Amino acid sequence: MELCRALARREHDVYIVAPQALTPGADASDGRSLGAGGGGAAQVHIVRMKTPGRFFEWTAVNDIRRIAERVHPDVVVERFYTFGGAGIWAAHMLGLPAVLEVNSPARRYPGSWRDRLDRLSVVGPIHRWRRRQLAWSHGIYATSKHLLPPELQESVTVVTNGVDTARFRPAATLREPGGPLRCVYASSFRSWHGAVDLVHAVARCVTRGIDLRVTCLGTGPLWHSAHEAAQQAGVLDVMQFVGNVPYEDVPEHLAQADVGLAPFNPGAFPALQLGWFWSPIKIFEYLASGLAVVTIGIRELRELLPASVARFYTPGDVDGLAQTIEVLAADRVALDQMQLASRALAESRFTWGHQASAVEGVLQRVVQ
Repeated sequence: MELCRALARREHDVYIVAPQALTPGADASDGRSLGAGGGGAAQVHIVRMKTPGRFFEWTAVNDIRRIAERVHPDVVVERFYTFGGAGIWAAHMLGLPAVLEVNSPARRYPGSWRDRLDRLSVVGPIHRWRRRQLAWSHGIYATSKHLLPPELQESVTVVTNGVDTARFRPAATLREPGGPLRCVYASSFRSWHGAVDLVHAVARCVTRGIDLRVTCLGTGPLWHSAHEAAQQAGVLDVMQFVGNVPYEDVPEHLAQADVGLAPFNPGAFPALQLGWFWSPIKIFEYLASGLAVVTIGIRELRELLPASVARFYTPGDVDGLAQTIEVLAADRVALDQMQLASRALAESRFTWGHQASAVEGVLQRVVQ
């Protein structure tokens, strides 16, 4: 939605086709405007799926074709999903240019349940359909080239996620000197998000006498495990598990913090064997909120985040994570400098306007 708004602000008309309302409780009527502003328009068109479940998203091809015949787009863009492809297929049927946005693996990788399912048949329908989507695409942009088969990696345009710097901002008033180090951890509590590692690291910080508070936003599969670990470690007075909050309230939670935590554990996510292809929106929101970032010291994140805004530790090293937090708590002057640099970096490189400009380049090349 943010990218579509940003494209509209660049004077493009964007017609968003979705199988459901884009936000909880939102009006799902056709033609609903996203209120992007600028010279273009962004409108939502809802497809009422006739078959249940995401495995059948590709069956919406005729609905999308009818919408395309009505609005006459110059180009069709679809976010890749193995069982999707309706937009790319509709564009192929109509002879329209098609672009694929890829932020999940569009290739085989060890441990994939999709590939295990494919091996049960002789023809490999899942792999064949994935390849067909790629073949029908005239351009591809992705969060990482590792998401594509090797023969396509040099032609893909890499576009990271971004942030709305008007929505996510530092606190309006400066915090008073002293007090605990305030950290925030935004997560869907997946296995590779490092929630339990974070609990153990916080427990070690408390043992060492570090005064800190950690606000945990979100829920997910490992939420109960992390909460139970915090209870057993006796740090529930330090770690606040807020649960899910409305998206419009997230900026306020982030603005109240000093440090944004992203303790990823790539080894817990088989797909990351392809290479680090994650582009975590929360990191960009941390930056825009003026937070120092603590995350794992892998090459891709070190290239994304300079030392002026981030501190790194070895993935899975709980004591290393604790020590990194401890160092920030002990040097508030350095922390203040990092917070200023974070906001400046978000404004200069990671707004949705920057990302829309990169996507615009791909779309213009394909249309021309």
